[in-house]
Amino acid sequence: MDFKIGEFQCRVLSDGSRSIGSMTSGSPRRFIFGDVPDDEFNYCLRHHGGFDSSTVLPFNYLLLEGYGHVTLLDTGCGDMAENEKHPDEPAGLLLSSLAEVGFSVSDIDTVIISHCHWDHFGGAVKGGWAVFPNAEYVMSLKEAEHIRDDVKGWALNYLNIISDRVRFVVDTTEVRPGITVNLAPGHTPGIIVGEVSSGSETLLYTSDLIIHKAHVDHVAWIPEFETDRAAAIESRRNLIEESYKRGMRLFVPHIPGGLGRVIRDPEYKWVNEYV
Repeated sequence: MDFKIGEFQCRVLSDGSRSIGSMTSGSPRRFIFGDVPDDEFNYCLRHHGGFDSSTVLPFNYLLLEGYGHVTLLDTGCGDMAENEKHPDEPAGLLLSSLAEVGFSVSDIDTVIISHCHWDHFGGAVKGGWAVFPNAEYVMSLKEAEHIRDDVKGWALNYLNIISDRVRFVVDTTEVRPGITVNLAPGHTPGIIVGEVSSGSETLLYTSDLIIHKAHVDHVAWIPEFETDRAAAIESRRNLIEESYKRGMRLFVPHIPGGLGRVIRDPEYKWVNEYV
């Protein structure tokens, strides 16, 4: 799927998909929505097509071409997809998708890492080398500190491998003309979202502040794996309110189709856009 934001050509890169049941051995509902009362959950999900362990989340990321730069928003799963354990649900397909739209890893000059989870950071490194050899990687300093202090493991190894090419940002930063990142903590301590602006149009890449369209209706339905529930609620609420007030389009990596807006009817809710 291709679309435009002013002078930016935006291309959606599929990295595959996974069912909720493949990602947790616990309750699918708690995994994505946390402690939701049965009556609220059942009522809401009737309006969102149901939800259980077989519900599939897409992994979609954005390639932006404009103002002399080619920028990738998140790297997908890469080797962390562990496809040998999930042969019927392949992921880590971003590089194939990149080739399908006529680009190679060498064409990317900027890679924005929203946060350290496997489906967003796992494709940054392969075989001990940075996957995108000509790119500057962008990550929040707070997320890097979170990786070093709390996460460690493969994420720390990846961070060390790309350390000589990372620009660490502290808060709101324009990383390329028309592309700004903003700290939005909660899901992880240093998660960033990306704002893409050109002319009169603005797109907000939400990363995992929103995972399911029901999260727009219910900002307090917080996944069980958030690092700071209160901060996550505040960041999500701010994102939804700001996007509505400014009339921004949103790109949500894990909502089918990905592209949409927030409207009020009379409460906030998600509507898909089709291009």
